[in-house]
Amino acid sequence: MKAATLLSLSLLLVPAVAGAAAKPPNPYLDLDFETAECGSGWALGGSTLYEYGFDPSTAHSGHQSLRIRYIGSQPWTANAQDFGLSDQIFPPALAAGKHLRITAWIRTDGVDDGGRDGGAGLWLEATRNRDEILTSVTSSDMVTGTTGWAQHSLDVDVPAGAAEIEFGATFGGSGTAWFDGFTLQVDGKKFVDGPRPSTAKPAPAAVSWLRKQAIPFTTAEAGNGFDDLQKLKKVVGDARIVALGEATHGTHEFFQMKHRLVEFLANEMGFTLFAIEANQPEATRVNDYVLNGRGDPREALKGLYFWTWNTQEVLDMIEWMRAFNQSGRGRIQFMGFDMQYADVAAANVRSFLATVEPGFAAQAGQDLAAAQKVANAEVNGLPSPIPADQGEAAARNVFEHMTAQRGAYLSRLPQVDVDWAIQNARVVLQSVEAVTGTVSRDQSMADNVGWILDQAPPDSKIVLWAHNAHVGKRPTWMGSYLSQRFGRDLAVLGFAFGQGEYNALGDGSLGPRPAVPSLPGSVEAFLGSPGIPRFIVDLRGIPSSSPAAAWVGKSRLFRSIGAVASRCGFNPTVISSDYDGLIWFSQTSPSILLPF
Repeated sequence: MKAATLLSLSLLLVPAVAGAAAKPPNPYLDLDFETAECGSGWALGGSTLYEYGFDPSTAHSGHQSLRIRYIGSQPWTANAQDFGLSDQIFPPALAAGKHLRITAWIRTDGVDDGGRDGGAGLWLEATRNRDEILTSVTSSDMVTGTTGWAQHSLDVDVPAGAAEIEFGATFGGSGTAWFDGFTLQVDGKKFVDGPRPSTAKPAPAAVSWLRKQAIPFTTAEAGNGFDDLQKLKKVVGDARIVALGEATHGTHEFFQMKHRLVEFLANEMGFTLFAIEANQPEATRVNDYVLNGRGDPREALKGLYFWTWNTQEVLDMIEWMRAFNQSGRGRIQFMGFDMQYADVAAANVRSFLATVEPGFAAQAGQDLAAAQKVANAEVNGLPSPIPADQGEAAARNVFEHMTAQRGAYLSRLPQVDVDWAIQNARVVLQSVEAVTGTVSRDQSMADNVGWILDQAPPDSKIVLWAHNAHVGKRPTWMGSYLSQRFGRDLAVLGFAFGQGEYNALGDGSLGPRPAVPSLPGSVEAFLGSPGIPRFIVDLRGIPSSSPAAAWVGKSRLFRSIGAVASRCGFNPTVISSDYDGLIWFSQTSPSILLPF
C-alpha cells in the first residue's frame, strides 16, 4: 500500500559539513516517539477516517507512543484508501540491496476489521521514483481485538534500485492501535538513531548578532521603491543566478516578495531572465504575452497546470513584466525549468520533424507516444500501461537522433529553432527519466536552468522561483547541481515564517490551512527572536568565532511544506549549508487563488 507521505526523502537528510571527510551521522528518525509531535519527522496521515497523534498516557518505553484511532461513522471497509498510516523515511543508501528487519511494539483496543485483512501492523515500501513501487510489504501477523503490548517484526529484502524507502505503522479497522519502540536492523546490524535536533534557545549573543545582521524591509509589496533593499546588492554580489525559495507553495507574502525582488533585480542589477518551477514548453505561452502582448495571461497561467502558481500574486508579476518590457527601462523574460509533463513538448517535436525530417517523423511519433503514456500515468497517479524503461528508451531514441542530426537541421533552420526543438525532445526524455529514476527531477531542472543560460547572451542573469527544497544546496536538490556547475555565481535565498495560514491540499479540498507557531529551538524561533517582522539575513562568511556560527552551522528544525497540508512540517536542516541567506516573515497569510 502506498503511504500518504507528506515529505520527500530529501527533506529528512542532513548534509555533511563541506570539506569534511568523516561519515555524516545517521538521520534522526525518532524511533521511540519521544520528540514532540511537530519535531518527530513522522508523517501522520493516510485516511481521514482516523485520528493520529502521540499519546503520553500509554507507552511501552519512554513517555509516549504513537496512537491511531478510527473515527469513521460507518463500519470499516477493506478499501486500500481506508487504512491509517504513519510513516518515516529510511535512507536508501543504507538499505538498498540489503535485508531490513523492522521491529516494533503494538497494543490494540477493540480493533475489528470485519475479517477483511485489516488490523494493526508494520509496513515497508521501496520505490525507484515516486510511484514506481519496487516492493510493498505488510506484516503477516496483523493484530486485532484487544491486546497488551507485544513485539512484532517485518523482514524485507530491499531491492538494490530503491531510491526511497518508507516504513512505519499501518492500521485498518475500527478501534485504536498504539505503536512504540521501533528498531531497525540492516543485514543484522542495528541502526543507531542519529542525533536529535537541538531545541535549545540560541544564546543571547547569537540573537544579538542576528539583530545586527538583519536587513529589515518595509513591505513585501512591489511598486514601493528600492531604498530598503539596497543592502541586498551586497548579498547578491556578482551572482548570475538568484534562486528564491519558499517554505510553502501557498503563502501570499512569499509570492509578493518574490515579485518585488524580481522588480528590484531587473531594475537595479540587470537581471533579464526569470524562470519558475513549471513545465518549460508551456511557460513560453506566458513569455509570449510578457514580450509581445499576445494571448490571455490568465489562460497562459492556467496552462502551467499547477494551482500553486495560478494566483493573483503571480498574475500581478506577469502584468508588471509586460509593463516593464513596454516601458523602455529594460527587458525581462518569463520561463519554466520543470519537465514533469510531456504532451506539449512532444507536440512541438512532432511539428518540427514533420517540416524538417518527415522521413523520421512517423517513427518519432510512435516513440513519443510511448514516452507520453509513461509520463502521463505518472502525473495522474496511475499505473503505466507500458514498462517505464520502454518509454524511456523510446524517448531517448528521438532525442539522440535529433541531437545527431543537429548539423543537418541547422542547414535549413535558424539555430534558435533547432535547439528549441531538441530541448523539447530532451524534456520528453526527462519526464520519463524522472519516473524510472535514471535522472532525478531536481537534476533535470538544474540542467534546464543551465540550458536557458547557455542560450542567452553571455553573462545574462536569471531569477529562479521554486520551493526551498529545490533551490537549496543540499545533495540531491536542484540547488546542489547548480552549485556544482556555477559555484559562487549562484545565490540561494530561502523563505521562512513564524505563524499564519497558507493554501494547500488536504482532506480532498484546496484552501487555507493553519500553521503551528515556530517550534522551540527551530530556525524559525531563532529568526523570530529579535522581534523584527520582516528581514533578510546573509548566512555566508560568518567567522567561526562568531556567536552565530555554532547556531546556524548545526542541525536545526526548519519548516518545509509543499502543496499538501502538513500540520507540522518541521525537519532537520543546516541552514548555513543549504542557503546563502534567508528571508523572514513573522506573520503570513494564504495566497490569493484564481479560478481554474
